[in-house]
Amino acid sequence: MPDTSYRIVDVGAARIAVASPLIEFHHQLNLVYPHQRDGGGDVPFADIRVALTPGSKLRFWGRQVRLWSESQAPFEPYPIGSALPLFEWGSNWLLSQRLNAYLLLHAGVVARGDQAVILPAQPGSGKSTLTCALHLAGWRFFSDEFGVIDMERGLVLPMLKPAALKNASIEVIRQHTNAVLGPVFSGTRKGDVAHFVPDKESFEERRTGAHPHMVVFPRYVAGAPLRCLPVPPTEAVMRIGLNSFNYQTLGPLGFDAAVRIARQARAYDLSYGDLNDALACIETLFDQTP
Repeated sequence: MPDTSYRIVDVGAARIAVASPLIEFHHQLNLVYPHQRDGGGDVPFADIRVALTPGSKLRFWGRQVRLWSESQAPFEPYPIGSALPLFEWGSNWLLSQRLNAYLLLHAGVVARGDQAVILPAQPGSGKSTLTCALHLAGWRFFSDEFGVIDMERGLVLPMLKPAALKNASIEVIRQHTNAVLGPVFSGTRKGDVAHFVPDKESFEERRTGAHPHMVVFPRYVAGAPLRCLPVPPTEAVMRIGLNSFNYQTLGPLGFDAAVRIARQARAYDLSYGDLNDALACIETLFDQTP
């Protein structure tokens, strides 16, 4: 019989409890969270709890899977074979709605030592691809989706979930010899999707935060030359707020946290058409930024 007890997915800044009778889903979960070690059973605490349950076999469009949390199903069902993308997107959405102890930026984050580079950007900007490429170039991986700001200590905290790469980005990252990706899910609502797996060292340091050192607002533009300009602190505060999940919800606390980041970290606007140019630019900026 399949195991339907909850298991913990510990991503550093949050804990996710997930249950499902789908054996293939658990197999895929193990592939993209290879460093997790959890025996399941009773879960004393989790920031969110989700269950993925299969629907009826009788629907004419094929069997589906639905995500439940707190007795609610906030999303339309997905095809039964796309349980992992549903879990990843669904748990990200739930965390963005509920994890209000922190300022949550829509950003990739990497770090070198105890100094973090925050990459806030809108969907489609290429931030996930850039974050993964920086990690493969030797930076510690924090997240491709969440810049988790501890407002009391002023630290960036890891949210160590696999990065969801889409369409052409999959092959861009896969060609790197050290890249580890899960299975490709074709034809999802966001196109083809595969999940990039951060390395074991990043996982083992998932409770170690870093100080904001730089904020880079990246934007990939096919065929465009490299362009990098400094962003004044006042503009950086505004753009940090615009690239946040809960800035308005937090009110003055969110504003103060954004101001603190802008004062502490130099900010830059980066547009590029070649990924290697962007990597080299960020390396140079990091070394030159006091």
